[in-house]
Amino acid sequence: MDYNHITSFLNKFKKIIFQKEEIKGIVVKTITEEISHQIENNSVKIKNGCIYIQGSPILRNEILIHKKQILEKLKDLLPNNNFSDIK
Repeated sequence: MDYNHITSFLNKFKKIIFQKEEIKGIVVKTITEEISHQIENNSVKIKNGCIYIQGSPILRNEILIHKKQILEKLKDLLPNNNFSDIK
């Protein structure tokens, strides 16, 4: 039996998953560099061009203070992804 068609089908999903994780890693790294505070990968979610961050109110306020710089830096690093907001 030839399973190449199944393998190629599953490889498409593998690429999508790794691409999303890579984008999430870049977002976390950019925010961490901008605010000088470590953020965990599992506290960030990306949905419909919006970045959602779970954390303490102090952390979230610090991110909102630097929101414009973070979004500009992400636009330079990831031109294909248009992030509109950080919440």
